[in-house]
Amino acid sequence: MKRPQRSALVRAAISGACAAVISGCATYGAGVNQAITQVQQGDLVGSEASFKQALKPVGNDALLYHLELGVVKHLQGDYAASNQLLDKAERIAENLETTSITSSLAVMMSNPRQGPYGGADFEKMFINYYKAMNYFGLAQIAATRNERLDALDGARIESRRLIIRLNDLNSRKGTYAEQKDKDQQTFTQLLKIFEKLQGNLIDMDQLEYRDDAMAHYLTGISFEMNGEYDDARISYQKAAKSYEDGFVKQFRLDKDMTSQAWFDVVRMMRKMGDKNDARRLAKRKLSKKQRAELDKWDNTAQLIVIEDKGLAPQRKEMNLELSVNPTLQALEIRPYLFQNDNAQLAWFYVLYADKGILDAVANYLDATEVGFVFNSFTKTVTLGPLWNTAEDLGLIQAIGNSMRITIPYYDPIKKMGDTELMVGDKSYDLIKSSNPAQMGLQEQIVNSGFDIQMALARSALKALTAAKVGDVGGQYGGLLATVGKLTAQLTDAAETRNWLLLPSDVRIRRVALEPGQHQLTLDSTLEYGLHHREQKNIDLKSGEIHLWQVRSLAPVAGAPSSAVKSLVQTGN
Repeated sequence: MKRPQRSALVRAAISGACAAVISGCATYGAGVNQAITQVQQGDLVGSEASFKQALKPVGNDALLYHLELGVVKHLQGDYAASNQLLDKAERIAENLETTSITSSLAVMMSNPRQGPYGGADFEKMFINYYKAMNYFGLAQIAATRNERLDALDGARIESRRLIIRLNDLNSRKGTYAEQKDKDQQTFTQLLKIFEKLQGNLIDMDQLEYRDDAMAHYLTGISFEMNGEYDDARISYQKAAKSYEDGFVKQFRLDKDMTSQAWFDVVRMMRKMGDKNDARRLAKRKLSKKQRAELDKWDNTAQLIVIEDKGLAPQRKEMNLELSVNPTLQALEIRPYLFQNDNAQLAWFYVLYADKGILDAVANYLDATEVGFVFNSFTKTVTLGPLWNTAEDLGLIQAIGNSMRITIPYYDPIKKMGDTELMVGDKSYDLIKSSNPAQMGLQEQIVNSGFDIQMALARSALKALTAAKVGDVGGQYGGLLATVGKLTAQLTDAAETRNWLLLPSDVRIRRVALEPGQHQLTLDSTLEYGLHHREQKNIDLKSGEIHLWQVRSLAPVAGAPSSAVKSLVQTGN
């Protein structure tokens, strides 16, 4: 009788493990790819339905539900509905910022994808960006002067909120030090073991998202359209300094954006009558050609083109192997070479692999025991006095031969081509003013040490839990421990959620135009040399600032022949 019971137990344990694996492996991007493809095909109604099927308005993905659908509604031209969704998204993000450390830690200990997604700092900034763009869109389609003024006032209010968020950008969350739960106390000990793990080639301080020059610039546009020229000057100046001091370099933007921002500072100074100060600033910051153009911008019409270009990259997941090296009293981490592609290997090498002289010495000492090997794709974490702590916790035994961990990563960013604006027979290049794709990649790099530290601690805690189950499992203890460890490893998952309908980058062009009718053509080169082309006719009035929003996406299979046309026709 014992044998059938054991066989049934084995089948039940394996079935449970398989069910957990099936429920825990898919990345966020895989779950919403249909909706993303439908956006690229121009099927916005279908995309809305697909997002609503894949995501829920409440629960762990509530923020992403409102973010993704907020952009879909924006592309549909339903700006009011978009702002309702984004208002809710902003409240969700703010509430999650105050979520207790206790509940956050409980999620990190199990699977970060099973907890609420709170959004990255730059994503929260883009909530206000899209809300402001929605108000600009409402102003463009307003039927009456009062409706237009109300919409512009909404954009101004959103700009104020952007300023508040920018001022609060560097706020930090709490730590795990005061947790009292028994499992969390064990987890804290595990964190101490793994806290030595750091990348050793990257100056993370250079990659921190500290400011957003594009957000400052957008607030300047909003204030200028409301006739608040001094506030506009202040915002343009903040944008110019941010671009100049490092924003351009950090996020690989066009240097011309710095010059454009300073040009607009000078324009606002001239509008307020500060012509002497404006002349001095222009001499320091503007080219001779720009200074010659200033007079042309007085008492004329303006066209501002803002292009959201491409799609944000998807955050992915890679697998690593953790093993024990008793000779060095160290833990070793390496990629599964047969599972990972070149991008994943490069990510691991740059951020984690042993590259310092001390690591070379450790590898040499290790070679006396195991034979010399090329160790470029190994990270050695020498525990030193913490080795005894790891043994006392049962960690060394729980890891056994090896243990799987998962971490998030990004593929290299696909390069976008130029965007050309034709106004009649004149040509203008759009200027890269923001780069959400690069922001996401750099934030992931900054968090890479914490990501792998948490992955190690999470998997180690699960292994310890499985080992304890085995200790009390009687004759089936070994089996339960093995199945428990297997299930824990196979169901482990990295955080792969991110706002996928954000653009890859944002481009801007401002042109002074004579009042009257103008034909506009936008030709945007996207990844792999694919093109997006759009045309529009406008009729400008003297003193008017006309804003043209364009979303340029590469056509995909199934798109209609008109897919080269923009998904949004703001201002018609």
